[in-house]
Amino acid sequence: MRRFLEAGRLTSPRGIKGEVRFDCWCDSPEFLIGVSRFYLDDKGERFLTVKQYRPTIPSILFEGYEDRTAAGALAGKIIYFDRNDVTLEEGVCFNDDLLSLPVFDVDSGEQIGVLERIDEGVMNDFYFVRGEKNSYYIPVRDEFVKEISLEAGIKVKLIEGLEL
Repeated sequence: MRRFLEAGRLTSPRGIKGEVRFDCWCDSPEFLIGVSRFYLDDKGERFLTVKQYRPTIPSILFEGYEDRTAAGALAGKIIYFDRNDVTLEEGVCFNDDLLSLPVFDVDSGEQIGVLERIDEGVMNDFYFVRGEKNSYYIPVRDEFVKEISLEAGIKVKLIEGLEL
């Protein structure tokens, strides 16, 4: 499991005091309330200390970047958070932890492939499952995704039209 996960992208300065607009890639900007450091790399070697975080806009002001020019240098950067800095509810996991899990047909019990990626959709996300013979595009909805276990894999209900 990766320790440092993508939080989103810093887009452009906002105002004259150094705030940077933030395109959050988490479930919501509120998820990151309380995170005091973001990282400029996925190894956690270069960090930015949060001075102010506004999830409603969303935007971030970092220590040492308190003017528009300095904040502009951060535009376009992907920032990461440390998974140890957030608390997940019971039974919830990061999407990143699901990648490469085996996926099984709930009816037959057979493995149909492994979860290769998770694509964001308008109404829901989609699991792209690559099998040896076929690939599947499965909506992340209760009627299709029946069970998720980091130890045992993912069980899905297949219907006609999910196979690519």
